[in-house]
Amino acid sequence: MPVTGGDATHMSKIIDWRSKIDAIDTALLHLLNLRTELALEVGRLKADEGVSLRVPAREQEIMSRMKALNPGPLAIDSIVKIYQVILDESIRTQQQYGFGSHEGRNSASPGAPKKSTRARK
Repeated sequence: MPVTGGDATHMSKIIDWRSKIDAIDTALLHLLNLRTELALEVGRLKADEGVSLRVPAREQEIMSRMKALNPGPLAIDSIVKIYQVILDESIRTQQQYGFGSHEGRNSASPGAPKKSTRARK
């Protein structure tokens, strides 16, 4: 079946919106990696002081702040799920880099590699 003018216009709009989403995904990936670099520095400092990587009060503070800042349309429970993954992965990455003990909800395996915290460009 041939593409009509209206269908082509809609397809063009979909492509435009997808392009915008792709740009946001790229920015999100950059920001998530930047956040992880900062979390690695926090992990290094905590390791130097012998402090636990997982601080439930801090995690709750982050969750509360993100829920309060959320203007929607993303649901609050979606924000909670997303940030729980971000927090869990921050701890897991800190452990992979050799910081802290293997405590917490999603601990890395004891043989996790130790890596430099230098940013990879």
